[in-house]
Amino acid sequence: MLRIKSHFVVSLLLTISSSAVFAADKTFPVNARLFAGLQTVNPSNLNDTITTQSLKKVENVTQYGVEILFPTFKYLELGARYTKHLSNNDEEPSNTSTDYFSKIDQDAVMLMARVPFIQTDIFRADVFAGFGGTNTTVTIKNASQDGTLSKTASEGWFGAPYSAAGVSAAVGFKWIFFTMEAGYEMNKVDGFDRSGNVNSAINTLDLNGSYFNIGLLFTGVPGSQK
Repeated sequence: MLRIKSHFVVSLLLTISSSAVFAADKTFPVNARLFAGLQTVNPSNLNDTITTQSLKKVENVTQYGVEILFPTFKYLELGARYTKHLSNNDEEPSNTSTDYFSKIDQDAVMLMARVPFIQTDIFRADVFAGFGGTNTTVTIKNASQDGTLSKTASEGWFGAPYSAAGVSAAVGFKWIFFTMEAGYEMNKVDGFDRSGNVNSAINTLDLNGSYFNIGLLFTGVPGSQK
């Protein structure tokens, strides 16, 4: 089980900012990014069970979140990202007389680094990679199942490892940019805690897959004052 505490993320960001940038300037800038997108997945262990019980196959996961990075050096930005992963699937065919569904709800946090290789007033491009952890809940309700699978940890810890890598491009002017990002996430969860009645065949959740998102990037936001 991965043991990354959320307080550590904050501490790392403060350390980076104070040691690498404070000495050179009265303020240190941060780059803030808001994003939303879609990830292609194939959790076969889950799909093999729910599709035989009139629930739609899980093929995509919605993702949205926020990222804060510190331009520590000219060609290196360090920081953290929070991502919410969601998937809601109802019956197939739809039946208004029942309330059957499957739902994936996951919170992911990772420490990450971006390496910008193009930086102008109107265009930016970079590659990135990061590593962190997730807390995950899967809820299933149909004619034969009604329960929850969860892999979480209390007090700011994370229950499973998570990582991602990719490339992004941004078009804008000066301090605000429209972003496009493509990447791949390594995101597999096992060892669930169970409540209610859930098929024992569902013992892992494989959310590995490629994704594409769009968003807004705000550069040079003042982070603090000396």
